[in-house]
Amino acid sequence: MNNTHTPIPAETYQWILEVMPICAVDVVFFNKDKTKTLLFKRLNEPLKGKYFSIGGRLLKNEKLEDCAVRQALWEAGVQIQKDRLILGGVQEEIYGTSAFGEISYHAIDIFYGYVLGDEEITLDNQHSDYQWFSVSDDTLHLFIKTKVTSLLKIYGKKF
Repeated sequence: MNNTHTPIPAETYQWILEVMPICAVDVVFFNKDKTKTLLFKRLNEPLKGKYFSIGGRLLKNEKLEDCAVRQALWEAGVQIQKDRLILGGVQEEIYGTSAFGEISYHAIDIFYGYVLGDEEITLDNQHSDYQWFSVSDDTLHLFIKTKVTSLLKIYGKKF
């Protein structure tokens, strides 16, 4: 795993968002029987104030699974095992806002599923709350519904 992280200066990251999509890796957590998904209330744009999966930008030379492990630890305080990650697919996500206001956020998102046990959740500074939602909850964001549906098919479950 790439344990070094050099943040991109804000001006550079803003420019990147203005001119191209970024590659992101998300983790969708499930309970043991895969009837619920754990979502996190975002403090930043895009989706400020909404419950969403954890995840973030893939770092240079970082493997996808290592990014998933890093994001789970940084954002939820959960040490996950790579061999228990289930690749759910790739999804394009475009939002009209980003951390830079009116600059749109465009990501190519690779997402994984992961079944939690009794791990303790510790929030980072990007989230204010977390909550379990039914996988069939109609209020889930469309992108979460798509991820959950794809992963449940892979797990062999329906909702």
